[in-house]
This record gives sequence, structure tokens and C-alpha cells, in this order.
Amino acid sequence: MATVRLRVTGKPGVISVRSFLTVVESAFRVLADLDVAISRDQKGTLDWVVTDLGIGSLMMEAQARPRREDKNIGPEVTEAFVSGLRLVETAGTSPPFLSDTGMRTTQRMLRPIGRDGATGIEVSNLRESTMLTTEAIANIAELIPERQRSLGAVEGKLETISVRGGHPKFTIYLSRTNKAVACRIPEGMLLEEAKQTLGKRVLVTGIVRSNARGEPLSVEAEHIRAFRAPDQLPKTRNLHGIDPNFTGGLSSDEYVRALRDA
Repeated sequence: MATVRLRVTGKPGVISVRSFLTVVESAFRVLADLDVAISRDQKGTLDWVVTDLGIGSLMMEAQARPRREDKNIGPEVTEAFVSGLRLVETAGTSPPFLSDTGMRTTQRMLRPIGRDGATGIEVSNLRESTMLTTEAIANIAELIPERQRSLGAVEGKLETISVRGGHPKFTIYLSRTNKAVACRIPEGMLLEEAKQTLGKRVLVTGIVRSNARGEPLSVEAEHIRAFRAPDQLPKTRNLHGIDPNFTGGLSSDEYVRALRDA
């Protein structure tokens, strides 16, 4: 079973209950966001149960319980949780899979660091761990706000479509980083195109909003183009030049040799 461990470091007797509960609640909201992104199931696939509470330290462990026997993504979720937060702490880049909501929840989880006696947050999946410090707070403050807006394009896999609140949008996961990017659809436009390309690799063009690190945050989508699946691409043996009789019936080697001897 996949396990996650949270530990708030600092001076016992000084760290407030509110700070500890903020860390715990926010952490499991982030795990839920990762669950949805990795499983592609809007309702999520995991439940969490407490398996250990630290004595003399602010530590807790929880175990993921899959709701379906045939689908257990707990190990993937806990790995993405720890490795993604390490990216925030050490590289100052956005974690894979997290939505804009997940990023803001992560920021809330980090907020108690440096306050009320809390000096850091250690997260672990029992295979690897990461210590989060005020460096993570400074880094995520650069990753969330929009700093630039320009005409551009993003490329990735279109995975989810939402019409909640009467504001249609879809989410793509960038091919190189798996970063989640929300693409907003103008009313009455592109919704059918989005439905037709669901689950496919696409190129979305429009007004791209980016953060201070140049990472795309969202797109005001104007056009969607689907890439061909690998099995739909032409095979090398089926490719022909513009003029199939260009060499006059000679092989390529014979034609080049004739040119050299001319």
C-alpha cells in the first residue's frame, strides 16, 4: 500500500494546532488533485486512512486505499507528491500534474513555515523524502501569479473538459513536463473540437498567460489542432519524392555516380 508521511519541524509546544491542521488538510487536498490528474477520473480513485501518529513530534502517516481493486495509483500519486514538492523547493519549477487550484493549495500548505515556531515540513512516501523550507515559499510565489501575456501555443494531451459554472474549459498536460494548463474556451466556440480531440495530443493556440519562470499557466484558446496518432503516420516505404522518375529509372547510387562522372 502507498503511504505518505508528514512531519512539521520546529519547537514542540510552540507550533500552533491551526498551523499543523493547515498543513495536513492542504496536503491531502494536493494528493486529491494529483489523484484526479493521474487517474483522469474527476471523482478520484483513492481514500486515505491514518496509520500512525507521532509521539513527541508533529508527525502523521496515512495510507492510500484504492476504491477499485483493478485501479491502484497510490504509488504514482505519492511519488508525484514528494518529487513534485522537491521541484518547488530545489528547482523553483512547477510540479507535474498539479492544476492551478492544486498549486494554490500547495502554497497554503507551505504558509505555516516560519510562523508559530514551525521551521519546515518534511514529506515522504517511505522511499524518498523532501524537506520544505522558506525557499519553497519564495519559489511558489513566483510560480502562481501571471507575469506575461502573449500570443502563443502550448502542446500536450487534452485530458479533461469542464463546463462548470457556465465557463467551458479543458485541461492539457504538457508533453515535456506534464504540467497542467487550463485552456478557457470562448462561449459557443471550440467545445465540439475539444470533445473530438479528448485524449489526443493537441496544439492549442491563443493568448498564453505565463508566470515569472516562463511556464504557461493558462490559455485563452482560439484554435485546437490534433496531431496524428503514431499508427496514422505514413510509413517510410510509402513515401515518394515529388518526381518518382527523377533518376530516369536508375537507383540512387547509380544516379549519383552518373552525376559525378558527367
